[in-house]
Amino acid sequence: MTTAIITNASPARAIPTWLPIIQGLAITTMAVDHGSLWLVSGDIPALLRVTVGRLALPMFCFMIAWHALHTTDARRYADRILVIALLAQLPFMALRGEALGNICVTLAAAAYLVAYHRHRDPVALVLGSALSLATLQVEYGPLALGLILAFLGAIRWPPLWLVPLIGWPLAQYGPSISALSAALGVLVVLALVSTHLPPMRLPRWLTRWFYPAHLWGLLALRALL
Repeated sequence: MTTAIITNASPARAIPTWLPIIQGLAITTMAVDHGSLWLVSGDIPALLRVTVGRLALPMFCFMIAWHALHTTDARRYADRILVIALLAQLPFMALRGEALGNICVTLAAAAYLVAYHRHRDPVALVLGSALSLATLQVEYGPLALGLILAFLGAIRWPPLWLVPLIGWPLAQYGPSISALSAALGVLVVLALVSTHLPPMRLPRWLTRWFYPAHLWGLLALRALL
């Protein structure tokens, strides 16, 4: 059932009913993670980061994998993610206080590699390869790229779901609450893609531009506090 739901979507405009739910959960959990990291401190925010906050990345990585495989123009999709990464980089570094790439660099790398796989676009291969190397200096490191690649494989061959479900959380976080929370994020994705839900759609501005917008907003709020 899961494989049919994921792979039979039309590459043109058909949007699965579960996708906006995953998008909304990813955005919300990421906002909780970043707010608890950069706006407030204490035991509760720290707990939120290793529980609610760790749900976000697997959801974003799955969405990148699904969109890159199903969008009409995979190169254009990757270009958009790279623009988002560039718009987010300045506030991200200011909030982190270090020269580190934001996660959208990794998401763009995977999207470009899929664009090359689908369209044999040499520019996509060059950009995907360069950005893949850059993940050495990006938050979460190359393992996040591996997570997206694992999702790409799992969409086509369901047994590979074991990699994002068990292998990646342990590799990224070790035996910890963070690893359990990340695995829960993957389970939520699996449950949603196997469920028939009523149609809904989130605003495009929210799903496309929330990442850089919320980082700029957090930076402004932190300056006022």
